[in-house]
Amino acid sequence: MRLPELLTGIKIIRQTTDPSPEITGLTIDSRKVKPGYLFAAIEGFKTDGHDFIPQASESGAAAVLTERWVDNLTIPQVQTPSVRLAIAQAAANFYRHPSEKLALVGVTGTNGKTTTTYFIESILRYAGKKTGLLGGIEYRLGDQSLPATRTTPEAIDVQSMLSRMVDHKVDVATMEVSSHGIDLYRVACLQFAVAVLTNLTREHLDLHKEMEIYYQTKRRLFTPGIANDGSVLPGHLPFAVINTDDEYGRRLAKDLTDETGRRILTFGLDAGSDVSAINIERSGWKTAFDLVTPTENVPVVMNLPGDFNIYNALAAAATASALGIAATFISEGIALFRGAPGRFELVETDTPFQVIIDYAHNEDGLVKAITAARSLASGKVIVVFGCPGERDREKRPGMGEVTGTLADLAILTTDDCYSEPPERILDETEPGLVESGCDYLRISDRRTAIRTALESAGRGDIILIAGKGHETRQIMSSGATPFNDKDTVLDILNRQA
Repeated sequence: MRLPELLTGIKIIRQTTDPSPEITGLTIDSRKVKPGYLFAAIEGFKTDGHDFIPQASESGAAAVLTERWVDNLTIPQVQTPSVRLAIAQAAANFYRHPSEKLALVGVTGTNGKTTTTYFIESILRYAGKKTGLLGGIEYRLGDQSLPATRTTPEAIDVQSMLSRMVDHKVDVATMEVSSHGIDLYRVACLQFAVAVLTNLTREHLDLHKEMEIYYQTKRRLFTPGIANDGSVLPGHLPFAVINTDDEYGRRLAKDLTDETGRRILTFGLDAGSDVSAINIERSGWKTAFDLVTPTENVPVVMNLPGDFNIYNALAAAATASALGIAATFISEGIALFRGAPGRFELVETDTPFQVIIDYAHNEDGLVKAITAARSLASGKVIVVFGCPGERDREKRPGMGEVTGTLADLAILTTDDCYSEPPERILDETEPGLVESGCDYLRISDRRTAIRTALESAGRGDIILIAGKGHETRQIMSSGATPFNDKDTVLDILNRQA
């Protein structure tokens, strides 16, 4: 594709005279430049892509996108107000707008995104649809699965993978959409058929600074024609699926109601939702209810516990309804789903107690996971948890307090600390445990913390290991080392056998 065609729709401040090379690929990483590539020089949080333009040029870059003009370049240069937005637009052009050739579902919210996308996939597959998935655990491109590198991939990768899904005749693609993904234009220029809000609670305030900014960022998934600076981009209004039991969900539904052509489906347990669950019966790991949809009611037996999973199932049911899937298919699809890896996942052990691993890494997630664990326990609830480093530090005492309040024994340990000193993270979390008045232990080494929990458990107890879920490494200042909570549990138990 020639550079002028690639730049269609992109706002240009200045460019090299008559830049029309053939572009054979796109990248934001100078190490991945190949001859003929367009290199996008992004100003990142830690490094500035403009510093790597010489390296990109030496590797054969055919042109470069910049936010500030760089003199004396030997390759064509295009200056734009936002390289992140421009590369998203260029990627959509390069891959011929694949999101317009399938039904794309975007799921956003603080908690529940991953499980909701898996629920949606289970329903759609039962209904005979060929599906794709982009999420925090894996990227499924039709019949191929790749491990995920981030919840919402960079714009170039999103467009590339959606293009491959089109090639594989995928009918519906479902993707997790993080607030970072929205704010950094990773999902710009995508045509969403359905946009879903699961909930909104305190998270990512290290990036967004306050809840109002966080909300406004999430809201942009439902009005994709609005850029960060308020300018209007091409796009159409997706079908909005919203949890109106959530405070911010109610606000979003109200904000969107007056938009011309807007279609909304609400879900929740409170009266008045378009999609709801009534006559709920909980029995261990099974949850039965009658699913209420706009067209009919059907019985459902869900093979997962916890009210949070009812909400995840309702979000998926409302999404499927928006896509025209019959209620009977929705019911069977929910029943077939057995859970997402690392999301309130039961570890198969030969012990008199149960061990559950979960991804909960904020206050709301911990409350929901510990409450669900309590409903399953005939004995104590023991919680192993930590707080991530280089993230919103103000949430740490609150995470300690809710864990201490709800658990019989809390074991504070490390999560991914990145470059932050582990002991400082624990120091900032511990006051919440003290405030709760609970029994707690502070054990920096995560493996030792898990072993201590296993040694402390008795018949009927539940051990909840929170924070890392499916993840297979722990990241500290020294780098990433292999670590998986589930594998660690099984290894310790095998050594004890």
